[in-house]
Amino acid sequence: MDTAPVSYTKLASAPRLFLDYIYHFDNLAQFYNGAPFDPASYKTLASQLRPNANDRAALADILTRQNESFSCGTATFENIRRLRDPATFAVVTGQQVGLLSGPAFTLYKALTAVRLAQSLSTQGLPSVPVFWLATEDHDLDEVATTAIFDEEYNLVELKDPGERPAPHSHVGRVKLTSEINNVFSMMEKTFPPSESFDRLLRDLRESYQPGVTWGRAFGRFMAKVFSRWGVILLDPLDDDVHHLTTHIYVRTIERTADLKERLQKRSDTLVRAGYKAQVHVGEESTLLCVTREGNRTALHEHKGNFSFDGAGSTTAAELKALAKNRPLDLSPTALLRPFVQDSLLPTIACVAGPAELAYLAQSQVIYAELGRPQPIIFPRAGFTLVDARTHRLMEKYHLTVEDVWQGEEHLRRTIVANGFAGGWSENLDKTEQDLTRLVERLRKDVEAIDTTLLDTLKHTEEKIKRQMDQLKGKITRAAMGKSELLARHEQSILRFLLPRKHLQEREVGGAYFLGRAGYELLDRLFANIQTDSSDHQVIAY
Repeated sequence: MDTAPVSYTKLASAPRLFLDYIYHFDNLAQFYNGAPFDPASYKTLASQLRPNANDRAALADILTRQNESFSCGTATFENIRRLRDPATFAVVTGQQVGLLSGPAFTLYKALTAVRLAQSLSTQGLPSVPVFWLATEDHDLDEVATTAIFDEEYNLVELKDPGERPAPHSHVGRVKLTSEINNVFSMMEKTFPPSESFDRLLRDLRESYQPGVTWGRAFGRFMAKVFSRWGVILLDPLDDDVHHLTTHIYVRTIERTADLKERLQKRSDTLVRAGYKAQVHVGEESTLLCVTREGNRTALHEHKGNFSFDGAGSTTAAELKALAKNRPLDLSPTALLRPFVQDSLLPTIACVAGPAELAYLAQSQVIYAELGRPQPIIFPRAGFTLVDARTHRLMEKYHLTVEDVWQGEEHLRRTIVANGFAGGWSENLDKTEQDLTRLVERLRKDVEAIDTTLLDTLKHTEEKIKRQMDQLKGKITRAAMGKSELLARHEQSILRFLLPRKHLQEREVGGAYFLGRAGYELLDRLFANIQTDSSDHQVIAY
């Protein structure tokens, strides 16, 4: 089990929209601009894009300045140079600027963007990877914490409360505190000494320092990890960037009512199709937030009148003047942010996770309303990583990740069945099969005598199955009770592969795996990213 693909259909918690997107795209093709695994989708979109060379030059100058400040490497600046060419496209991804790079899937997103950019380039569509730092968000709680495993695979929370210039300021303006040094001390106590951990800790200490903003620290670390792949970092919390987006904010203000109507209709259509509208669009919703006294606050609209969260009001004319004179005081909501991103960049593809896929189905109507084709949405690669100790346990009990995904009861039964000698599990299975065959024989006799008794037979069969399941459960619990070792192994596997009953990539920081397996792990992950499919990948390290 060094590497193994697993279908997301085996994951009970996988959203229906996500499953249809990667396995049955035709079911929801109306909500997107092209199939992600069809090369023709990208070629069609490429012919529709009409990039502005002047904006490219201005943006490239900004990107050069930003990536110099992050200390990016030669490959990144070569890609910025390529981006000046009107024939070059961008494969864009992004994420909130989480502590120590945030959850592991942040790294997987960046790797997927690199892989797809390389694939498109070989198909005659020159492309470069761009990572959008979501510094304009104001939810510090979502990014202030990350987690690593201790030796028993218990999650250890690492946190810096941050120093905010205002209660609801942009996360990109929040500064790290001296608590970050305690974070590193805790990591030193948790990780065993190794060259991999030494390198990780050195890079983290150089990036995350007291007084450094969250956005700058995140960018510096990502530069250390991904510069060799030429990833371009873009921080939108930049006055020069916002001056390039002034026209978008003006058009959004002017067409607030039309955009709201389109979005509400799209949400209704999604729900009727059996999906969920990821972002609620209320009667007073707009697509903008306004910064007032350092706080990012939602902008509302009702019958042409605009107002702020809490208190205060403004007019469309005042908002448009703000967009032209102080554009940094405006920022897009989750639904508008993709359009802003893709108007700045010649985006041919956007790498997104399951939740993003859902709200991008809503955002598609914004692209149509404001006159730009939506990029092809490519699902990011997903991984479950298996260390040597967990790998040995899985081999011992003949387990797969699918066994873990099926839940604690199934995992426990499988471990007990393979951990105890005597063949009791096989005997139970055989007995159940014999009973099933017996019921089938009875069904023919009952049908010949009185068909009204078939329902009674069906209920009897269901009762037998329930009681057999209960018997299996009782035997399993009894076996676990007699074997402390089996119980420990079960919990160890669960904690590592499905922490807090969620996918590992969402609960564990990417820094943990870099510290354990080394940066070379990224090369193994990269080699297993497919551009013609999107199954979950299990990688042993």
